Amino acid sequence: MSLLTYRGLMTASPALLADSFATSASRCHTPKQFRALLDQLEKVLPFRGLLCGWGNISTSTLAFVFNDRFPEKFTRWYLTRGILWKDPAFQEWLRTGQPRLWIDYATPEILEQAVMSHVQYSICGGWTREDTWVGFAANMTSEESARKYLEPFHSILRPLSEALMQAYPRPLLSGREISVLERRSLGEVIKQIASAEGITGRTVRMHLQRAKKKLCTDDLINAIVIADKMGMIGRSSRAWRWQ
Repeated sequence: MSLLTYRGLMTASPALLADSFATSASRCHTPKQFRALLDQLEKVLPFRGLLCGWGNISTSTLAFVFNDRFPEKFTRWYLTRGILWKDPAFQEWLRTGQPRLWIDYATPEILEQAVMSHVQYSICGGWTREDTWVGFAANMTSEESARKYLEPFHSILRPLSEALMQAYPRPLLSGREISVLERRSLGEVIKQIASAEGITGRTVRMHLQRAKKKLCTDDLINAIVIADKMGMIGRSSRAWRWQ
């Protein structure tokens, strides 16, 4: 982007910024392009951190999650407790299609954790297509800022959602990672898993390490709990892979 173009975007109207963003989003097809798109997103929505993901509505699952500067401790707590499908702000957005301010709907439990992590002014919203949901939580600097940018946020949710799905069309955990986590959750040890999967013990450990990293934790039990709560392993995950 040239300096002249950049200066033009910085002084453009919100509508023009949203249109420019939508055009860029339509060209986003890779993880690298999506990360670059987030730089442009900050011109439309001055967020401090962004947490997003997609999943299946009928099976109440989260298949993919992406974190850009959103507090990891809060993200881990949110996923470990399986809060997503109990979150009133998420449910209200899913019901109405309108973005919501977290503090307007958060339960005392969620609000307490949000305040501790300084994400209470997050805006929540997304887009649905058939049985797929795509959701975003943008952490804003203040309640005033969050309310001010609700409408601009709403205006770019569809192209932003499509960009995320185009850049990350596959579930977060690979098929092998899912199988290994499922077997470990059933009490199988490394040697048993390796034999059943036809791989080495070292490879089993590698898959477990990758799964833990993707799920924002260093603890294997925690990773299994998150994957189970979010429907990433078990019957729901197999249904999603079939689709």
